[in-house]
Amino acid sequence: MVILVDAMGGDNAPDAVIKGAIKASKEVNADICLVGNENIINQKIKEFYGKDKIEEVASNIKIHNATETIEMEDIPTVAIKHKKDSSMVVGFNLLKEGKGDVFISAGNSGALLTRCNFVSWKN
Repeated sequence: MVILVDAMGGDNAPDAVIKGAIKASKEVNADICLVGNENIINQKIKEFYGKDKIEEVASNIKIHNATETIEMEDIPTVAIKHKKDSSMVVGFNLLKEGKGDVFISAGNSGALLTRCNFVSWKN
């Protein structure tokens, strides 16, 4: 199983998401893929754990780079349409492509719902 996690979504992201994913990695029998800005995530790994790469902290976690973030104040439909490289849109696309089994986001709930309602899940 692969769990896709929006690393940049939520009020305390990416800090809380990274720390939660690392804690979960020790408790679940699954691979975790953090979707978000790889540079920021790796900076946080260095800050929190003194390691250069997340794989040095948890071998079952990887990062999929996404350069944009949907903010809480963004208009959901506009954000989904215009922020194609956001962690949320990229995460949903990875799910649709079969590269994950579930996608989790604590980000903009309107954008999350919008993407769920307007995505074609058939390939």
